[in-house]
Amino acid sequence: MTVYQYDVCSFLILSLILVSIVLRKLYSGSVHRIFMIFVILLLGNTVCDMLSAAPLTALSPGVRNVLRVGGTYAYFILHATILPLYTIFIGLCAGTWYKFIGSHRYTKILFSLPYLINIVLVVSNPWTHAIFSIVDGEYHRGEYVILTYVIGFFYVVHTFFYLKRFRGVLDKTSLTALISIYPYSIAAVIIQYFYPRHLLEMFAYSVAVMTMMIFVIRPEKMLNLAVGSKTMAAFWGDIKNSFLSEKKYNIYIIKVNSDSSVIQLYGINMHDVIMRELVARISARVRSLVPKGVSCDTYYLNYGLIAVSIESKYAVKDAAKQIYEVLNEKIHTDRFDLSLECVVCDIALPGDLPSYESVISFIDTFEKSNVAPGAFVYGELTQQEKIKMNFDIDRYIRKAINNKSFQMYYQPIYSVKDNRFVTAEALIRLKDDEVGFISPADFIPAAEKSGAIYEIGDFVIDSVFGFIEKTRPYGVEYIEINISAMQCMNDSFVDEIKQKLTHFGVSNKSVNFELTESASSILEDVLKRTVTLLHAEGIEFSIDDYGTGYSNLHRIMSQPIKIIKIDRSLISELSNDKTRAVLADTIRMIKSIGIEIVAEGVETKETAQWLIDRGCDFIQGYYYAKPMPEDEYLDFLKKTS
Repeated sequence: MTVYQYDVCSFLILSLILVSIVLRKLYSGSVHRIFMIFVILLLGNTVCDMLSAAPLTALSPGVRNVLRVGGTYAYFILHATILPLYTIFIGLCAGTWYKFIGSHRYTKILFSLPYLINIVLVVSNPWTHAIFSIVDGEYHRGEYVILTYVIGFFYVVHTFFYLKRFRGVLDKTSLTALISIYPYSIAAVIIQYFYPRHLLEMFAYSVAVMTMMIFVIRPEKMLNLAVGSKTMAAFWGDIKNSFLSEKKYNIYIIKVNSDSSVIQLYGINMHDVIMRELVARISARVRSLVPKGVSCDTYYLNYGLIAVSIESKYAVKDAAKQIYEVLNEKIHTDRFDLSLECVVCDIALPGDLPSYESVISFIDTFEKSNVAPGAFVYGELTQQEKIKMNFDIDRYIRKAINNKSFQMYYQPIYSVKDNRFVTAEALIRLKDDEVGFISPADFIPAAEKSGAIYEIGDFVIDSVFGFIEKTRPYGVEYIEINISAMQCMNDSFVDEIKQKLTHFGVSNKSVNFELTESASSILEDVLKRTVTLLHAEGIEFSIDDYGTGYSNLHRIMSQPIKIIKIDRSLISELSNDKTRAVLADTIRMIKSIGIEIVAEGVETKETAQWLIDRGCDFIQGYYYAKPMPEDEYLDFLKKTS
């Protein structure tokens, strides 16, 4: 009597796995879709195996015979498909299937031919009985049934050859789970070949599928149930596979600029509800843009960071704009109506970002950048626009550090009392051979984030200290040097400055360090200690950009500040009566506590005279002189001293 109870167990296991796939919607993307088809195929094969073996005593002999014969034929056809499909599944998991077989005609033929031979053997069986025959309700093997096993073995060898060629693309856990099907099924086939009444093969497959579900598909790792999308881990896996397979994709990175405000105002639970609604809208809009059946996956990467991937040949030109439009629609809840500030970036892979690592770098930068709400196509941006958005700016900074391509410029500062230029501000410039000048307003904040500011700061101080003595013959009393608050947080900063003064033979009276007002207000305690220690060595300090931050004179008076520099944004508004009144009062208050004043950004004679009349000590701006390289600055001093 045939033992088919193993098939019953297999049916139950595969049915539960299929229900889990459907309920969790684990069927988007080529890997998950092929896996689901594979499970359905095995489930059908299991049913056919049972039909060909179960007693079915409740049915008439004629019906039993039809079911048994039909089930056996269907079993062999489905069975012929199992290993070829599974080989494709492994290739998709590794991400190199299309690269391995997609563009090679002979490889496709070699892969498909054994499968077609198997199908021909089964289809011709009613006439040849080469595979099997059923006589008086009894199943008998044909003399060529061994060919089906040989063909199956071909696909096993094919898979191992494939994995050897692309070894290293799968982690050990996934690889072990994927190849576990072979020892399970080979052992079952061997047992079943010698003991044909024990139907173990489908049970072995079901155990292997359960192993893959746990260690390869990993629904708990690949699906974010809170927002109804795929996870960051799934995204990075799919992106890596897209590069390995050399298929072209468009990815749309969506950043919710107001995400942190949503969490603060409404809490994390309501935040997840809002993100779920947002993901649903994005997914619905994207699905409407591609043909039916085309995969378009949505991923939740991080708080307020969402991604969508579409194969490039299906990506419409204005997809980013259409996604942005749906994001602009208000979200309605029982408690409130909410509008979100979002930005959408369309990136073509591998055209815009040629490697997996470059995608990681871009998304990290994009998440931290301050890009205005809107939609844009990355490939259509100029290099300067990318830099303005801080995209890839770290590469240019690192390149400038390695190539020593930073330059120091000096802007002369006019002394009202001495009626000449007794000082200058040292200004760093970055000129790249690819994109030209990059503004300090763009690269300095990026350098502070990345930590490159320490190397840049060392370059500035070394350059200025080495240049100061060249200005001595022309009566220059000191050079103003901008330093970053990040530098001051370094415990060794004070000792390094003292060592550099000695090394370059520079007097401590020859330098004046500038700190921005906003930095001095945020890091008051740290800066106060550094400023106090350096002031004790005879070095003076200035507050730069006064009027743009949150400073007050009381706090400034608590530190040994010699000079306050009034920001150009205030100077440029002197045509406004209220600004003039406020600025006049500010100058008067600063002067009353004995602090000197530099007015920045002065561009006209009228502005300069108004500031001089109000008591400003120094004037800096294009009216007197623009920033200039070292040689030009020395020539300027020769002419004006």
